[in-house]
Amino acid sequence: MIKYQFQVSNPLSQFIQITLSIPVRHLSLVRIKLPAWRAGRYQLANYVRNIRNLNVLSPTGKVIPCTKLSKDSWEFEPDHVGDYRVVYEYYCGKMDAGSCWVDEQQIYLNFVNCCFEVEGQAEEKIQVEVNHPPHYQSCTTLLKENHGFFASNFQQLADSSFLASQSLTHETIATGEVSFHLWFNGAIHFDLTDFKSNVKNFIEKQIESFGEFPVAEYHFIYQLLPYSHYHGVEHQRGTVITFGPAKSLKDQSQMNELMGVSCHELYHAWNVCQIRPAEIMPYDFSKEAYHEAGWIVEGITTYMGDLFLLKSAYFSLREYCETFEKILNRESVNFGWQNQSILESSFDLWVDGYEAGIPDKKVSIYTHGALIAFCLDAMLLDEDSSLHQVMKLLWKRFGKPKIGYTLKEVWEVVLSQTNHPIYFNQFYSNYISGKEDIFPVVEKHLASLGFELTYNFKKDQLSSDYGIIIQNEKIIKIHPKGEAFNNLMIGDVILAQTFKDASLHLSIDRFGRKIHVELPKHHSLLFRDHTLIDKKTNLKRESWING
Repeated sequence: MIKYQFQVSNPLSQFIQITLSIPVRHLSLVRIKLPAWRAGRYQLANYVRNIRNLNVLSPTGKVIPCTKLSKDSWEFEPDHVGDYRVVYEYYCGKMDAGSCWVDEQQIYLNFVNCCFEVEGQAEEKIQVEVNHPPHYQSCTTLLKENHGFFASNFQQLADSSFLASQSLTHETIATGEVSFHLWFNGAIHFDLTDFKSNVKNFIEKQIESFGEFPVAEYHFIYQLLPYSHYHGVEHQRGTVITFGPAKSLKDQSQMNELMGVSCHELYHAWNVCQIRPAEIMPYDFSKEAYHEAGWIVEGITTYMGDLFLLKSAYFSLREYCETFEKILNRESVNFGWQNQSILESSFDLWVDGYEAGIPDKKVSIYTHGALIAFCLDAMLLDEDSSLHQVMKLLWKRFGKPKIGYTLKEVWEVVLSQTNHPIYFNQFYSNYISGKEDIFPVVEKHLASLGFELTYNFKKDQLSSDYGIIIQNEKIIKIHPKGEAFNNLMIGDVILAQTFKDASLHLSIDRFGRKIHVELPKHHSLLFRDHTLIDKKTNLKRESWING
């Protein structure tokens, strides 16, 4: 059996010492490869940059030659059978939901960062031992056996996390045959009883909608941090969520954010962890895995995560609308839809999907994808179906039997729920594979649910009247329809501004040059805020919330 042992000799160095034991049964080359990315983040991470001092030891303890084949793969030639050890150090100096962190208070690991896949032995059982002080408590999404931890194969190891800490708060939620665990590392500044009740409610609603839960045990692992942070990563048997500052959770708006990411990550237990594009079934962590399913894997999950907080009565209708307004406002300042479809933006995640990138190149698979999901849901409700009915069918056809889907197969399931395929295919052509403005169709479907979408001035007059968004006096966004688009540059620093006769006079520093610019006020709102007004409920809305 392959074995991993982790030991921290000096926690303040943030290095962890790792020993990988490989059973060698035949005298042939042994190759090991470190993942270059992780599930849920379709971008090369090059974890190998955190490794130092790698050596291979024979069964007798002798150091043997080891050849580096590429940036993150090695090989060695055994001279006789037995257990060989690969020993190395990994730097655990990044705190987020998908990385590793070690200090004097905790050992936190995402194994995909720091564990090698052994070529030809990826399906073998893997034993994991993390040595930590005896007074630490620990939690993990690994499997447990005889007081130890293991993964059934490398894919499961790469999908697992571990946390050992001086002080963990542990709560459980029993829902049918599934055990849910809540683990909190950090100060808790909220009512834990209320928190458990709210989590249980959205768990039950999601399970009710799918009809079953994919695994028998699930862990919510929360890193409650003293500084600002927000991140979540999905796993088949749990999720890790980093959030801070922990004290801010006294505020209801911040608790809504934590509850939102929690509900989002739980929905991933079906969508992505099980219902997965063929291109990443299974994961090949050695290279880019291009796919165009971003609107499904993250867009639908973003939409459903918020909707299930409404369905479970955590959100009032007004609170849900406020969350939807945030999505609209984020999307309204991005004109990437004019230049790239969401399919192209999904493919290009490997290029710059998680960074701002060049102006208006792409769309967000999260927020833009959520608007696509909303529109499809509204369209399907008119067909006496719903987007979740589609997801339930995808679960039965692809997720449960662990078969990767193609976009064509997903769309066939969507079309199976309608008698108007031309209408749905036109939507796909315009807003999924195409580059049409989705806001008018969003507004139409909101109206069908009894909401009016209104447009308002932003607090900053520069953005609404002149199409300029600034941050620390530096221009970071310019509306393409405003006069500023032809007179200003991103990166210009505003030194002074005055308003005179509906004109804006700017003194700017353009990379060391002083320039004066005069701009007329635009005849309509450029950058604007969106507000949903509840006009009147109807049967479609009742089905949307309660169906």
